[in-house]
Amino acid sequence: MTLIASFRCSDGGVLLCADREQSQQFAKRSVDKIFELRCNQGMFLIAGAGRASIVDNTFARLEIAVKTADSNNVNLFDRHQDVIGTVLHEIHEEFIWGKHDEYARAIRLIIAASFASPHSIPFVYGTDEEILYPQQLYGCAGVGQDLAYYFADKLYNEHLSGEGAVLLAAFIFREVSHSVAGVGLGTDMKFLAAKDSRRVRIPPNKVQELESGIPDIERAIADAWNGKIIVPEWLTVLFT
Repeated sequence: MTLIASFRCSDGGVLLCADREQSQQFAKRSVDKIFELRCNQGMFLIAGAGRASIVDNTFARLEIAVKTADSNNVNLFDRHQDVIGTVLHEIHEEFIWGKHDEYARAIRLIIAASFASPHSIPFVYGTDEEILYPQQLYGCAGVGQDLAYYFADKLYNEHLSGEGAVLLAAFIFREVSHSVAGVGLGTDMKFLAAKDSRRVRIPPNKVQELESGIPDIERAIADAWNGKIIVPEWLTVLFT
């Protein structure tokens, strides 16, 4: 079980996040779920949610497909969607579609891609089965995505800095991990910069440090509510 999310920053950079919990039959492990793929033409950050064996196969096949295209001088700036879409279709045909537990085998990816030439702000995509679609400002997928979207819808803004995106993501992943089974054991964050295609990693121990400094949501709501809500006169009359 996994929660993944991406946040577009005001300068065009992208923050990609994933929790670290991987559940097995009798145990759970803490693992990195953000895959890095570098080639001569640029780099990809890929986060996956769903059955680990299928997600790992998808990562491996994407690496082969992208590096093969790169070595054959395929223009990945123009063709990366075709390359990724072909792999997604093959994965779904082989491992998901038509299986008796098809729903349980479903996977979701968030992919950020940056290219050295022509330089541009990173592309960001979500997936719907084999369909790759552009993801604009932010997106969430996996277990707990509804709660993550609830907070993101309320708190995201288009002027978000890189630092602000990290703090927002730390808050969201903390709250979801407290409320939703299968999300936890830390959070990985990787930032793909817009200006120079740098990749910046915020390790789980630093994310945990940030989480501890973010205001408690229950206290924040109580502070905003208690003594600050104006009770209309007609409601007061009903109880007098």
